[in-house]
Amino acid sequence: MKSQSTALSRALLIESSVVLGLLLCATLVVETFNIDARLADIFYSWEGDKWKFKNAWVTAVLIHKGGKYLSIAFLLIVISLWASSFFISTLKAWKYRFFYVLVASISGTILVSVGKSLSNISCPWDFSRYGGSLEYIPLLEQLWVRNGSHCFPAGHASAGFAWVSLYFLGRHLHNAWRWWGLAAALLLGTIFGVSQQLRGAHFISHDLWSFGTCWMVSLICYHTILKPYERSRYSSYEKKSTWRGVVG
Repeated sequence: MKSQSTALSRALLIESSVVLGLLLCATLVVETFNIDARLADIFYSWEGDKWKFKNAWVTAVLIHKGGKYLSIAFLLIVISLWASSFFISTLKAWKYRFFYVLVASISGTILVSVGKSLSNISCPWDFSRYGGSLEYIPLLEQLWVRNGSHCFPAGHASAGFAWVSLYFLGRHLHNAWRWWGLAAALLLGTIFGVSQQLRGAHFISHDLWSFGTCWMVSLICYHTILKPYERSRYSSYEKKSTWRGVVG
């Protein structure tokens, strides 16, 4: 048991270190090549030097508000499945799997929301370059200046990226549909994220960190909730099989 725990801890440390390293490298690339401002410049210019989509029905209502309701609906479905697993025998084996998806998805969005409340990093529309009042400064510099609003990481994008938990569930079950889970999370998160960029609410780096946060949370929950449970379940099954063999 101790060796299994050590192996899980080592796997979590290695994978989380790789994810964090890739996230930091991607951030440095964005900062070095000024990708945040370059992309925001393109959107702002394309919209006629104003955030035309800030209050547009498609971005503000359909994708922003509608996206929230869609994510809540998905959560309610998972909660219903998890609750049903206590009473429906065919779902019993999925109890902890539903629980994992629920905890990982909710925790990802909560952590992003907490990060936003503490960050003091501005939205594009706050800068004079994009119709606001503040002088534009890059992301990393804003960490030290701390005179902005609470726009980092991207909260709405996390409502889509949080479902990356489905990838880890599929990975655990060794199913090819894990890639469908990853694709769904990326598609939803990207749609939510780009729509907010078109509104002037976020830079691409905000979405990048939202995805990285959700991935890290799902990874940690995968190693601390799902894998230990499945290992103990398998060990219990082996013991029962061995005992039956001895008795028989």
